[in-house]
Amino acid sequence: MLKRILLVVTPSGETLAGVRFVAETAVAADAQIVALNIVDTSIAKHLKSITGAGESETIVKLEQDGWRYLYDVEDACKALGAKIVLHQDEGFPEARISIAAKRFKADLVVVPHSRAGGYTQSRSERFIMTLIDRLECPVLVI
Repeated sequence: MLKRILLVVTPSGETLAGVRFVAETAVAADAQIVALNIVDTSIAKHLKSITGAGESETIVKLEQDGWRYLYDVEDACKALGAKIVLHQDEGFPEARISIAAKRFKADLVVVPHSRAGGYTQSRSERFIMTLIDRLECPVLVI
């Protein structure tokens, strides 16, 4: 039985395309969506070196952007009648997704391909396999 769906939110087209599917699934199952954005600290450090901005300044910008993405997902889900809560975390995505899945007692974790992607093919596969190994629930890559 599906009670909670953890939806990993990124600024990707896959997230936006997957929102409708996740929302419709949640409504049909009377499940709650937990939308999760993760501020990847390794990306913040990389952006710091590119932009010249301070690390804390970069993290704040990523957090602000993350909340915008979460609010967009919330609006889309509510428009379809789905129950949703928002959560933002900071750290390494694989670890934070695993912790959130346990904390929220997720029955399904939905990850956009770009969260697994944006990397080389082999790194994407490693990311997905790491999640599958760590999680006690199914993982759906959209």
